Amino acid sequence: MASDREITLGNVWSAIWRGKWIVVGVTVVAALVAFALTFTQDTTYTATSKVYLGQATTMMGNLASTPGTNPLTAATVLQGDRVVGAVAKATGLTPSTVRSRTDISVPRAPGTVTTSQPAIASIAASMATRDEAIRLANAYAEATLTSASTGYEAVSTTLRTQVRRMRAEEIRLQAIAGRSADGSTLTQLADLREALTNSELQLARAQQIEAPYIVTLAKSASSSSSTSNRVRAAIIGAIIGLLIGIVIALATSGGIRREAGPA
Repeated sequence: MASDREITLGNVWSAIWRGKWIVVGVTVVAALVAFALTFTQDTTYTATSKVYLGQATTMMGNLASTPGTNPLTAATVLQGDRVVGAVAKATGLTPSTVRSRTDISVPRAPGTVTTSQPAIASIAASMATRDEAIRLANAYAEATLTSASTGYEAVSTTLRTQVRRMRAEEIRLQAIAGRSADGSTLTQLADLREALTNSELQLARAQQIEAPYIVTLAKSASSSSSTSNRVRAAIIGAIIGLLIGIVIALATSGGIRREAGPA
């Protein structure tokens, strides 16, 4: 009875080895072509800035998720008409150019699944010159900060006004208590001081956690024609060439010779 034949990794390797010079040749050619193509492309410069978007909290101090701070939606908000329009006005570019030349990412912290977490927006701007890239990245950072600060400024202003009024009332009640040891006045003063402490804590928390700020402004820009980028392109080309070379070797080296399996 004729026996079945099996294909093993050894058979595949043998077929590749018989066509090893094809694999080597295609890999080298692909790497050289990829490297050469980097000289034909227009050079672009990429600058990056980063902005802490702030973190909204509840009255109890718990972190709250908002469209502007949620890592899943913040990038979309920052690419909206208001922010893009402000960047276009500051740079003299059209809104469509601003959108096409920038990439906004708001990564979620590693290992977390909740969206109620502090978020940092990374803004990458790519332009034809280094100065243009830096200017666009920094203008976008400023516009992002302005947009993110809107909610915080309202909360901060309310809390500062509240604390200021409570301190004025505390001074008034202290003056009354100094003239007469009235029990009701002392009670009011104690309650006011407790409320003032809570308000001051809320203000401090808002200033520490909720306040957006620019983490880094772009000071330099990387070039698409840098040596590292050219080498990276050559490596990617070599990998693609290796895979193509293996396919060609398997197809032209006489095929895969099978081993006889058990009867």
